Amino acid sequence: MAQALGARVLLITGVHPGFDRSVFAGLDLASVTVPSNPRYENTYDSAGNRTQRLIDPGSPLGGIDWQALPRADVLILAPAYHELASWPPVESGVAAVSLQGALRSTTPDTRVVPIASPENAAMPLCPPHAFVFFSEEDTPEADALASSLAARGLTVVVTRGYHGATLFRGTAVEPHSAIPTVRMVDPTGAGDCFSTTFIVRYAETGDTGDAMRYALAAGALAVEGDGLAAVPTRQAIEQRLAQVAA
Repeated sequence: MAQALGARVLLITGVHPGFDRSVFAGLDLASVTVPSNPRYENTYDSAGNRTQRLIDPGSPLGGIDWQALPRADVLILAPAYHELASWPPVESGVAAVSLQGALRSTTPDTRVVPIASPENAAMPLCPPHAFVFFSEEDTPEADALASSLAARGLTVVVTRGYHGATLFRGTAVEPHSAIPTVRMVDPTGAGDCFSTTFIVRYAETGDTGDAMRYALAAGALAVEGDGLAAVPTRQAIEQRLAQVAA
């Protein structure tokens, strides 16, 4: 998503030997070999409600020389499950974390459920003054978690699917309506497109309202296609925003 917005992207990740590296085309890559990556199975009912199963928890992301990495304009931490225990020692202008993976646990039959202590899971991954993203599906007390994190000086965005998103900052709570989709094909990855677009746009403008509009448009576009092919371009985002404003 960041690449589609025109950013130069350094992806820091673990890659198992059989992974298709063609998906990294156009990205700078700092990787270590791991035995496995986290893998999920997502199914959706007619209303768009998701049932998720953890096929493979993946391996811890170890062996990265974090301090050798260059300072980034933006650092986005996005663990798919529990690959990282804490925020890595990398300097950045803007820091953001997508908490959805960290907020997951599983039942004995591999069904994904919210973790029992979401704040305990979240805090080690949240550096001071960071932007924090998660969905209302990730924890049954999403607003309470967001308010608690915001009280610690973090800016928190809770996504709500077709109902938009809410920004929590200090004691302020700002609801934002969704931008309508044309058709719903595959909602997987829409939250990642949303959070990445938000933080890249915020780094460009310093305006959370503008970043939110961009992110909502990106999320709406992301559900209208399959997989990586649905990742929207900057031009597509601006066209959708123009249509909504017309």
